[in-house]
Amino acid sequence: MKLTALFLTLFIAQLGFAQLKTPEQFLGYPVGTKVTPHWKIIDYYKHVQEHAPSKMKLQSYGQSNEGRPLYVAFVSSEKNISNLEKIRSNNLRLAKVLTDQNAVEQQPAIVWMSYNVHGNEISSAEASMLTLYDLMNPGNNKASKWLDKTLIILDPCLNPDGTERYINWYNGVVGKNYNPSTFARERNEPWPGGRYNHYYFDLNRDWAWQTQAESEQRVAIYNSWYPHIHVDFHEQGVNSPYYFPPAAEPFHEVITPWQRSFQGVIGKHNAAYFDERGWLYFTKESFDLFYPSYGDTYPTYSGAIGMTYEQAGNTAGGLGVLTNELDTLTLVDRAKHHHASGINAVDVVADHADEVVKEFKKFFTDASEGKLSSYATYVIKHKESEQSKINALRVLLQKNGIQYYAGSGAVKGYDYASKKETSHTLAAKDLVIPGSQPKAALIRVLFEPEAKLVDSITYDITSWSIPYVYGLDAIASRSNIGKLTAYPTDSIKNSVDNSYAYAVKWEGFSSAQFAAALLKAKVQLKISEEPFAVNGTDFPRGSLIILNQANSKVQGFKELLVSTANKHQVLLHQVKSGIVDKGKDFGSSKVRSIKAPKVVMLAGEGLRAMNVGEVWHYFDQQLDYPITLVNLDDVNRIKWNEVDALILPNGNYPFLKDKTQGDKLGDWVRAGGKVIALEAAVDQVRALSWSKLEAIKKDSTDKKKEPTLPLYADRTRNEMTNSVSGAIYRVTIDKTHPLMYGYENYYSLKQDEKIYPYFKAGEGGWNVGYLKENALMSGFVGNKMSKKMQNGLIFGVESVGRGSVVYLTDNILFRNFWENGKLLMANSIFQVGN
Repeated sequence: MKLTALFLTLFIAQLGFAQLKTPEQFLGYPVGTKVTPHWKIIDYYKHVQEHAPSKMKLQSYGQSNEGRPLYVAFVSSEKNISNLEKIRSNNLRLAKVLTDQNAVEQQPAIVWMSYNVHGNEISSAEASMLTLYDLMNPGNNKASKWLDKTLIILDPCLNPDGTERYINWYNGVVGKNYNPSTFARERNEPWPGGRYNHYYFDLNRDWAWQTQAESEQRVAIYNSWYPHIHVDFHEQGVNSPYYFPPAAEPFHEVITPWQRSFQGVIGKHNAAYFDERGWLYFTKESFDLFYPSYGDTYPTYSGAIGMTYEQAGNTAGGLGVLTNELDTLTLVDRAKHHHASGINAVDVVADHADEVVKEFKKFFTDASEGKLSSYATYVIKHKESEQSKINALRVLLQKNGIQYYAGSGAVKGYDYASKKETSHTLAAKDLVIPGSQPKAALIRVLFEPEAKLVDSITYDITSWSIPYVYGLDAIASRSNIGKLTAYPTDSIKNSVDNSYAYAVKWEGFSSAQFAAALLKAKVQLKISEEPFAVNGTDFPRGSLIILNQANSKVQGFKELLVSTANKHQVLLHQVKSGIVDKGKDFGSSKVRSIKAPKVVMLAGEGLRAMNVGEVWHYFDQQLDYPITLVNLDDVNRIKWNEVDALILPNGNYPFLKDKTQGDKLGDWVRAGGKVIALEAAVDQVRALSWSKLEAIKKDSTDKKKEPTLPLYADRTRNEMTNSVSGAIYRVTIDKTHPLMYGYENYYSLKQDEKIYPYFKAGEGGWNVGYLKENALMSGFVGNKMSKKMQNGLIFGVESVGRGSVVYLTDNILFRNFWENGKLLMANSIFQVGN
């Protein structure tokens, strides 16, 4: 009976494999001859699982912003698939994430492959179907070795919303036969393009920050596995040869010799395959391993061999395009190249599986012993006024699997604010992050005050130190904290009675979220322009006052007040009288009512989609406050009498160059409107006749002392002397101005030379945030550029009639992980000129 049952099981399994279709058979066309929609790619994965369930498991891990499913497929031998949870648990023991029992090294190497993080780089998702079939194909002689020695995890599409946006557009403009001309309309993708997700975010820059729903869900499942290898598939310009590792310098110094060398092993294996076929490629250029939030660096800092693969194509690729060499680059070839690279990665890892697992274990042993840390401990100093920012930081740490604690005793180390060695006695709610833990490498990269750069030419920003990003006081110490305890997580639970009023301190982004929620519910709010004190409690400028009687007609007012305060973790202070102990009474002209402002933002062609998306996501998902997006071409359709604030994100505004339209905007501002100009928009608003902001400051370097011309070969490197690569500066602020209510300090990310002369007295402008000398805190700045980055304005407010203009030269919502800028945007909306 047992033999009969076994025979029947094998027969059914073979029958299933016999019914397994190739991608071409399933789709009805060869891969790459048509653009395959996301849903059909997922259907093919489901087909493979249906007919080969013993070697594949398809798992849903969430959905996109627009509700499309997110999947990963686990592919391996029958033995490995039947023991998935055992493999996962054992791997977490190797990584010291689980400590319940000892790990064993005898397990498959885990290879994770990510496709289509950029929606208009379509060849990788197409290639994933070829790779999946190649792994499952019973006729492939190498497949059994691959599946025995490795567990392959395929994510066929990280960004389904962007992918479908591109595909729907492309299929709507391509004819029966594609047109390879570079000027054909099928090369010119409309704004915002399919590269980005629903909120126009580049998901490849969001791995560590996880501001987007897709990233948060993906990294959660990724960190539940800790893969050994991660391959991230991309596309670049149509005239570029194929790129694969080794990566370019700079490598962050925390990357281990093994991680460096095995990249080379994989690269040489891939090169041999490409050489046999005469395919052109390059390595060790352009794509470095430094910024921590990419699909190659984040896995690398989490113990994997993280790699980027770049195939020519991108938005201009379509089904086929003519290159500069008058050769037609087809989607068929693009998918073939990515498929080959993926299979080659599996092949070489299978040959070195035991070594890969052994070195993975060593990485985390070194991490737990502090060998990957430059500092033993990071301490975030607690202040009650900064509890909102600390809460936000704790969420980030939890998302990334970073352990944190409370501690006691004294600590000495590098103080981020003063950049000097200082001593500090730990308080009860100081947040302590040990450098010796599984995520030691990532902690080092995220928290080190200044990352070491071996090469100034980098692909992204050069500074992101978390204490500056969050605007928190911190110390990096080379000593361990002796006694660590669980961090206190007491939550605020408010209750109210029939008080005269309720007061809320304006402290952190949570107070702005609280105000936004109440304004939407038509609750009347007042703001105090001056500090005041009641019942022994001090309230800073900008604090909210909610009068009981004024809101008596709001249905369920007290329940709404309490539930909203509890949700956003703000403390309601009950006030029995309108007379204060110190400061201005509640009936003073310095205590003003605010209304719920109607906010409009311009969007569309000519504006940088990512910067539009940052503001849109901020209002829609974080502040949770209504914003109306209007296409730039429709600016004349705006009913200005229904708008209180106009946001101009980074981009080009032709209408501002038209005198009639510029004057019309000025009339609206003078009548009480408010313009919030961001980045490049600042200079365009400044150029209007009614603005008093002067042109960008220039350095005072004597051009006659310029040396002889440098070598042509050094032209790129010499350009770096006049650049700023995402460096962090300390901003001197006017804490009495509404734009800076709730701030004790501010650190800004400078990505360009834009710095303006100060407003002069009597011009109606306020110098709210500016750079003094020696304000650089972290990051690379060229020696010529550094002379410009001082003694100038970056945040200002100008009064124009009854209205105002807020000038925000730097990106205060950078990729929406720049936590300390979130209150600044809220102040622009709710506090300035309201």
